[in-house]
Amino acid sequence: MTTETTPATPAGSPPSVWRHPTLRVLLAAETTSMLGTQLSAVSMPWLVLQLTGSAADMGLVMAAQLAAITVFGFFGASWTGRIGPRRIMLIGDTVRGPLVALLPVLYYLHCLNTATFVVVMFAIGAFYAPYLASQQAILPSVVGEDEQLLGRANAALHSATRLSVLLGPTLGGLLISLFGAPTVLLVDAVSFAASALLLSRLLPHTPPQAPVPRRSPTAALRLLLSDRLLSSWSAGLALGEMAWQAMFALLPVIAVTLEGGSSLVAGGLLTAFGGGALTGTLLAGRLMRRLPPRTLALTGRVGLGVVFFALPLHLPLPGLVCLLALAGLLNGVSNAPVATVRVLRIPQDRRPEALTVATALALLGGTIGWILSGTVSQHAGITPVFWGLATLQALAAVLFVVGALGTQGAASSAAVPAPSTKDPR
Repeated sequence: MTTETTPATPAGSPPSVWRHPTLRVLLAAETTSMLGTQLSAVSMPWLVLQLTGSAADMGLVMAAQLAAITVFGFFGASWTGRIGPRRIMLIGDTVRGPLVALLPVLYYLHCLNTATFVVVMFAIGAFYAPYLASQQAILPSVVGEDEQLLGRANAALHSATRLSVLLGPTLGGLLISLFGAPTVLLVDAVSFAASALLLSRLLPHTPPQAPVPRRSPTAALRLLLSDRLLSSWSAGLALGEMAWQAMFALLPVIAVTLEGGSSLVAGGLLTAFGGGALTGTLLAGRLMRRLPPRTLALTGRVGLGVVFFALPLHLPLPGLVCLLALAGLLNGVSNAPVATVRVLRIPQDRRPEALTVATALALLGGTIGWILSGTVSQHAGITPVFWGLATLQALAAVLFVVGALGTQGAASSAAVPAPSTKDPR
């Protein structure tokens, strides 16, 4: 891919990532596909329940997607690096669209059962970790290696994702009530097709490159472990994701235990987090004009380590809403800076595979948290789980601080290879 320059801006003012044509294409494609994905996040479980009436089958179907994310995030890292970010994103959108459309088609033909649902969901999940990693890996080739500019580009991409997450579930519920879950899945399939069209027509092509050596998945893992910041932050992200997914899984339980709790309470709690996260992400884009991404990353993650210890205090509903909004704000402020610092520490030719493995590790942590939270809360109650979540976030904060200590200013030598006349991609 030919690296583009950001359009000129007045002297003394930083360039605007929103004016970058290629970045706008990425943002449009991400918003389109992610909004469709959020519609499916509501309609797929609903369709399983409509088909089987079994909560166990619903859990099995959703677990199949999570299992594929972990497996292909690790074992697919090598071919992610060889194929390249642009092609991975195109393949992901092009293949997932028909796979999602297959579910309502089989349903209308009365050929859809739990086993078929599991197979299709596993196939859909196979592209998730490589796709997310490719999005992160492609940004430096679009906006350059400048830390602040890349940080604001990451913030813009995260803003598109947060907006979709905030609007998608509510819109999905409304569309299901009007048209049914199978029709909503067809809308998601169309969103993948639209994203693939945007990327194929408007995202610049990657020029021919030298063959990438075939590497085992453990090579990417060794790369992450060889650097203190990368290893500590990857472990911190996995622990943090474990805490977040456990929290999200508990929201319905929290809602019904509160006085007057209902599904509206669960939705309100999730909306509080989503609103805070979107606000924090938008704020991060502005703050990175003045503060280094590393400072914002540490501030947000240490703040989360402190805020989560308010969970076991048996807060009333308004207090819990405020707590989730504050946690979402800190999460949003730190996410884009974390992604920026991490990607610039990885050698350019190793980014797709290393980021794929790192993404898989984080999602594996989230999967464990999602599975364990219900079991533990059922046997021990919510309060011990809250203490566990606070401990996980505190440990994640410690790992972020440990990873940052003594690595300031070492990113260029650790992450970027020596200048070469060849295109690193």
